[in-house]
Amino acid sequence: MRKKQNQSLNIPIGSHLLVKHFGYTHHGIYAGKGRVIHYSGFAHFFRKHPIEITKLEKFSHHKPLHIRTYKNPKFKGRAVVRRMRLRMNENHYHLIMNNCEHLCSWAITGIEDSPQVEKMMRRLTTIGYISSLMSYMNGVFITVATASFALVLYIKKKLKDKAKMEGPVHLFLKRMNKK
Repeated sequence: MRKKQNQSLNIPIGSHLLVKHFGYTHHGIYAGKGRVIHYSGFAHFFRKHPIEITKLEKFSHHKPLHIRTYKNPKFKGRAVVRRMRLRMNENHYHLIMNNCEHLCSWAITGIEDSPQVEKMMRRLTTIGYISSLMSYMNGVFITVATASFALVLYIKKKLKDKAKMEGPVHLFLKRMNKK
């Protein structure tokens, strides 16, 4: 992963951009001319918003940009941007199954993937185990352990549901919203 100091200088079109925030990383695809296509999700004061195109400065909040590289991308450059534009205005954001990282991964590899979600699940599992071991010390740990395990079970269920789906998640969610 490369780090970019001067925001839009020399960023190749179709690049998978990352901006690190406290507790999560936001993802988008560079569309050229200082613009980024991304799933804004809950970026607008916890109100759900669709996939949008925005200025690089607004996307990054003036934080350093990073570029995720792929060994064998299925799509590159303008083809990645075209794939992102196909889903413009889609409003099926789901933190675990269809987030900004899933979208960018899909645009480049054809596969919806979010290592960030998997990492969160592993952390929650660890917190749950540690809290349950320490539960005899304080009743608060029982609450934390229960909440952590409940979140892990929810994430695992959603990931299993996703694995059972035929086709990409965004198409499944689109069909569900039409019903």
